[in-house]
Amino acid sequence: MALFDFSSFAEKVLNAVEGKLTDKESGVLERMLSRVRKRNTVLAAGLLSALKVGGASKRDINRFAEILEKANYRILQEKKPFTEKEEKEIAKIFERAHMPKKAEARFKHNVVSDEDDLLANELAVQIQGKRRKEKFAFVPERQLKKKTEPPKEEKKKSRRA
Repeated sequence: MALFDFSSFAEKVLNAVEGKLTDKESGVLERMLSRVRKRNTVLAAGLLSALKVGGASKRDINRFAEILEKANYRILQEKKPFTEKEEKEIAKIFERAHMPKKAEARFKHNVVSDEDDLLANELAVQIQGKRRKEKFAFVPERQLKKKTEPPKEEKKKSRRA
C-alpha cells in the first residue's frame, strides 16, 4: 500500500488553481496547505516521541504504522478507519507505552471523527522513516525577515591628525 505524498498533492492543487484564483486567494490556499502539513508533522512527531519515551517496542510501532496505512486507505474509501480488532490493538500499544487514555482518545478523535487521513499518513511516513527532503523552520516570519536582511554598511570615520 503506497503512502500519500502530501508535498506532491499540495503542488498539484496549487498548479490546478493557478490562474483561477487571485494572488491573494492563492496565497491563502498555500498558507492553509502549509499549516496542515506543519500541524500533522508536529502531531505525528509528538505522538511518536511519546510512544518511544513511554517504552513502546519497535514491533508495536511498526504494527501501529501498518494499522495507520490501512486506516488511511479505508478513509479514502469512505469507510471507518479502524476495525474493532485494530482499535483494541491501538489501545494495547498506548497502554504498553504508558500513554494516558486521554492521548489515545484524542488520537482516535483526530483520525476517526475528523477522518484525518493526512494525519494517519504522516504518522505512517514518519514511522517508516520515509522523510521528505524539506524541513520546517518553526520561526515566526518576522524573525526570518530580520535575519535575512543584509547588514548595513557602517560609515568609516576618518582620523585626522
